[in-house]
Amino acid sequence: MLKEFFASQLKRPSGPLGILASKLMLKKNQKNYDTMVKNLNVQPQDKILEIGYGPGAGIKMIAESCPTCTIDGIDFSNLMYNRATKYNKKYVEEGRVSLSYGDFLQVPLPHDNYDKVFCLNVIYFWNELSTPFGRVFSSLKENGSFHIYMAGKSFLTERKFPDSVFNKYSIGEVTDMMKKVGFRTVEHIKDNGHFGTGKVL
Repeated sequence: MLKEFFASQLKRPSGPLGILASKLMLKKNQKNYDTMVKNLNVQPQDKILEIGYGPGAGIKMIAESCPTCTIDGIDFSNLMYNRATKYNKKYVEEGRVSLSYGDFLQVPLPHDNYDKVFCLNVIYFWNELSTPFGRVFSSLKENGSFHIYMAGKSFLTERKFPDSVFNKYSIGEVTDMMKKVGFRTVEHIKDNGHFGTGKVL
């Protein structure tokens, strides 16, 4: 029961334990964000969306490195929305970063709007992949790309992450679904987990 409660804080942080989870995310995810931002290959004027931005570290990295980019984010933790907004206060006030509080699966999403969409340690919390991947695909511009990071299924199983909170997808299931919803070029690399990329051509 305690393990399930803590796992639920990784999914949707709230309260004092959620603050602890937020600090843990900042520390543990830094290396993966470094790799993710490198893989994004951000270009001037890119419009980017992060799904599940957590404390806002990835968004801040992009905002700092690309003054002409605009970055949107959506997260369904009110605590993370408040902390990420504070963490990115400068860029929010400049109008370069726009953060939303809500469920990606339910909010209206513009079509053909983004050059890049990414998420890190999020897909475990989707009970199926067709709907979210389809929404991402429709939101991307021509030649846009979708980037994910996920821990391996075996890692999650060995560490006994509870099935009641974590959907333990294999990288094969993830890349197959990318292809099924329409991504034409799908690749993945293994580096402390799995980084997958799907491109719209």
